Amino acid sequence: MSIDACIAHAIHSDLDILEALPEVHEIPVDDLEPYIERFVVNVQESLYNVIVEQGERYLRSKDAAGLCATCLEAGIGIPPSMLLKMCQTIMQLSELDAKFILDTEDGKSLYYVKMSISIAA
Repeated sequence: MSIDACIAHAIHSDLDILEALPEVHEIPVDDLEPYIERFVVNVQESLYNVIVEQGERYLRSKDAAGLCATCLEAGIGIPPSMLLKMCQTIMQLSELDAKFILDTEDGKSLYYVKMSISIAA
């Protein structure tokens, strides 16, 4: 799976907006959607840039904590425990050879996954 797809999936599954942005309770409703959208886009771009520039060694060694620490040092403003979970998700998905197909009506994502199975007798 591409790094972009891994990051998007990690954001979708692991990013808790209310925890990451406690100030959303004070933002006027009309300003809420663009504020959150801008935050998510910035997180996605920042994660991508850090992973491309400094994260390859962490991906190869399966070091989610190292990637998380690197992201924190780069200024990605997400609570560390949430960022670690996102980095773990990125690690898991980067190993898959999967292709996104569609989002279902109930909000689940459908992927085509290539795998091989060996059966020992």
